[in-house]
Amino acid sequence: MLRVLDRYLLREVIHGWLAITLILWFVIITNRLVRYLAKAAAGELPADVILTLLAVKTFWFLVYIMPFALALGVVMALGRLYRDNEMAVLAACGIGPARLYRPLLATGFVLALLLGWLALWVSPDVSAYGERMEKLARQSADVTLLMAGRFNSIRDGRMTFYAEQLSKDRTRMENLFVHVAGDPRKEKLPQVMVAESAYRMTDHDTGDSYMVFVNGTRYEGSPGQAGYRVMQFREQGVRIEVKGKVDNMSRESDVPTSRLLESEDAVYAAELQWRLSVPITVMVLVVLAVPLGSMSPRQSKHSGMVVAVLVYLIYYNLLGTARAWVEQGSIPPQIGLWWVHLLPLLLAFMLLNRVQLARLLRPGR
Repeated sequence: MLRVLDRYLLREVIHGWLAITLILWFVIITNRLVRYLAKAAAGELPADVILTLLAVKTFWFLVYIMPFALALGVVMALGRLYRDNEMAVLAACGIGPARLYRPLLATGFVLALLLGWLALWVSPDVSAYGERMEKLARQSADVTLLMAGRFNSIRDGRMTFYAEQLSKDRTRMENLFVHVAGDPRKEKLPQVMVAESAYRMTDHDTGDSYMVFVNGTRYEGSPGQAGYRVMQFREQGVRIEVKGKVDNMSRESDVPTSRLLESEDAVYAAELQWRLSVPITVMVLVVLAVPLGSMSPRQSKHSGMVVAVLVYLIYYNLLGTARAWVEQGSIPPQIGLWWVHLLPLLLAFMLLNRVQLARLLRPGR
């Protein structure tokens, strides 16, 4: 009978968990897609990389929404059992909230191990790849999305392009006129180039972008002076200096966990504790979800969900605040984010023992 109960309860929880995960994932991805489309429309991002960026971001989002989705799944499942008086039948058989924890904590433990591995070892690489890819895409947009038939300036206006047209696959510019401003401080003379076509090339080791001109002529010299140099070339690369150059390690979330463990920096300590909070959050929310899911048949079916969402928002924001305090040195890393996890556990203890607490606080005792 006990195994039947475990299967029945887990089936209810998993159905709700998967449904909520899908809904939250869809909302977040839709929001991200709208942002990417807006950037693509503004010429800040190539349209052909949007789906790839979404796929990378999807993985990162799932790591952080699955603990919350599991907690809501538990609240939904238990809420239905209470509304249908099934929990009253189980209580009559001697099965209370403590018995429900066995399958739920086992499921939470498996999920915590999986998300812990993803948050500590996989997510940093995925985050770094996504950040690097987005920056490279922005660099590409500065070159490959130049509009044909008009002048386009890059490098803070020091380089001006005019392309008569783009190729059919929009990977090359054709019939180009290029003007590069001189720099007297570096003794660089102004340049004018004409070329049959040009394409962008990125050095994946350094992140530098280059415009490669094909079959053209370069004129170098100052206007009004006769000392011009004329050079013909088959291919010539010009480095494109785009703001926000891609760094190999631009954010703490991109730093491998092994480096975080070796560092004594407060920022790295906060990032490490933030990653460790992912599996801890799974277990904490499962413990808290059981008392939040308990309700009387007369209560609204959404009351437990509303409370669970509010508790999660407070919990998550406290984690973010504690992380900022550690980074700023307001609290030592030894205290760090650990105290935040104790608060929902204390709330769960109080909710599970609310009957006993009410008796202790009753007047006349």
